[in-house]
Amino acid sequence: MTGPEGRPPWWTPRLGEREVLLSLAATPGPLPAAVATRLAEGRDPSRLLRAHSPEPAAVAARLDALGLRLLLPGDEGWPLAATPPDPPCAWLFVSGPAPPEAAASVAVVGGRRASPLRRAAARSIGAGLARAGWCVVSGGAVGVDAAAHAGALDAGGATVVVLGCGLDVPYPRANTGLFARVRASGGTLASEHPPGSQPRAANFLPRNRLIAALSTAVVVVEAAEDSGSLSTARAAGSRGVGHVLVLPGAPWDPGAAGCNQLIRDGATLVRSLTDILEELGASVGAAATRIPAWSGLEAPARAVLTALIDGQLLTPGRLAAATDLAPASLDAALLDLELAGLIRRTAAGVQAIGLPPAPATPSTGPAPPRPEPNGGGAEVAPPDAPGAGVPPLPSPEARGPPVAKSVPRGA
Repeated sequence: MTGPEGRPPWWTPRLGEREVLLSLAATPGPLPAAVATRLAEGRDPSRLLRAHSPEPAAVAARLDALGLRLLLPGDEGWPLAATPPDPPCAWLFVSGPAPPEAAASVAVVGGRRASPLRRAAARSIGAGLARAGWCVVSGGAVGVDAAAHAGALDAGGATVVVLGCGLDVPYPRANTGLFARVRASGGTLASEHPPGSQPRAANFLPRNRLIAALSTAVVVVEAAEDSGSLSTARAAGSRGVGHVLVLPGAPWDPGAAGCNQLIRDGATLVRSLTDILEELGASVGAAATRIPAWSGLEAPARAVLTALIDGQLLTPGRLAAATDLAPASLDAALLDLELAGLIRRTAAGVQAIGLPPAPATPSTGPAPPRPEPNGGGAEVAPPDAPGAGVPPLPSPEARGPPVAKSVPRGA
């Protein structure tokens, strides 16, 4: 049995708009972005209901049981008022506090198969941004996304995970511990998709536009030619208000092909956290802008790290040719770096997994507005978490308040 004009049997004209939207948001069917587009065109929400749309009271009860809530445009805490995405967003399911406005957040994105060195870079960038007061936004995927979230949590900062499935669906399963850590630390999980929605491939491109819309800048740590990270960067650039910042890579590194193309198209090249903070308008002291000389490392060890800087595996023979080191000096340098946790040796060759940390520079000014974590956040990342146990990259902190500015960046 259906109601008038194909509406569900429980529908009556007396229902308020919020109740109708609550049911519509939980209705299986078209992508939420498609429904949001119709609403933006002025369609009556009740006419978009289907015969199988759930009763609003049942939806509200399920959200309460899961500890979730529905945010709508106009609600207190709606984060997209100043930076609406394209296509539009009509609602967000949220676990935790509402995401902060884009002016207080930076997205850090990259591939699932990123090298250990790029995952270490993402974790270091996430931690550095959090220490400077920024909320770190990413997509919760394995690889770079997870490393960026973990870095923000390591630094005691805020992070927002934007998922392409229901917030009760454990995907990816490898990150369920990370998501629990986000919740315990007062972070936010957000999605357009209602509870129970599975992670379909069609969900992730629309998800990426939300990551861009929730951020004043997108930092691309790793991107192959067909990487989804490119869609996030282009969503930021196409709006004409987002910064696009990119870590470069070697021309022969397939994981950096998309990064290098973005830089060629006009994105800002990133050499360190300082570059990111300066692009955001932070006042960075002279001591923080110096490029670290990897002090504390002997010359052979510096030569090895330089040869491994693109994250690729090199056999000992190729490494010896690249560094021009004698076998005894090379072996000693590799042992020192391995004991420091900066490289790993396998049957396939030698690979860098981290870089020496630079001395921290104290921050002396207020940070951008962000929500205070309301949990203890004491849970330790599992040993196999991306970037776990890896020393951070050189991460100088900002001096003075980072003030987000709107600079068009094509990507």
